Amino acid sequence: MKNLLLLRHAKSCWENLSLVDFQRPLNDRGREAAQRMAAYLGDHMPLPDHVVCSTAQRTRETLSALVKVYAHDYQLDFRRDLYMPTPTRLMGVIQASDPEVETLMIVSHNPGLEELACVLSKDPRGEQMQDMLTKYPTAACAHFRFEAEDWTDVKIGQGHLVKFIKPRALD
Repeated sequence: MKNLLLLRHAKSCWENLSLVDFQRPLNDRGREAAQRMAAYLGDHMPLPDHVVCSTAQRTRETLSALVKVYAHDYQLDFRRDLYMPTPTRLMGVIQASDPEVETLMIVSHNPGLEELACVLSKDPRGEQMQDMLTKYPTAACAHFRFEAEDWTDVKIGQGHLVKFIKPRALD
C-alpha cells in the first residue's frame, strides 16, 4: 500500500511587485497557516519517507514549517521542475519514486497539483472529494492511499482520498 500527500504551498506575499513569481515568499498569514498545517500533518497524517519539494521560495518556506515538526528520518529532494508542474510531470515524479518509499509527500503549486488531485480518486462522489473539487486553497493537503506495491502501479482514478484538509478547517 502506498500513501501520497499532496501539499500546496501556503499563501504568498505580493507586496514586492519587483520579485519574480518564483521568488515570492510567504506572507504572515501563509507562515501561520504553514505552522498550523505542519502541526496537524505531523499528528494526523502518515509521516513521509520521502518529500519532494519545488525549489520556489514559497514552497521551501512551507516545507520549513514541516521540517520543524518531522523528527523522523526521511529523504528530501528539491526539484526545479515542480515549479508550476503539469499533472503529467507530477505523475512522472510519483511513478519514479523508490518502491521502498511507503509515504511520499509532494510540496508544489496549483494549478497542476489541484488538477492531479482531482483525477486520482476512484470515487469522485465522496464529501471530501467534493470539497477538494470546489477549491484546493493554499496550504491544503490531500492524502491518497493506493493499493499498490510499487509507485509505477499508481494510476489516475485508482486512489482512495483518505483526507482533504484545509487550514481553515483547523481554526
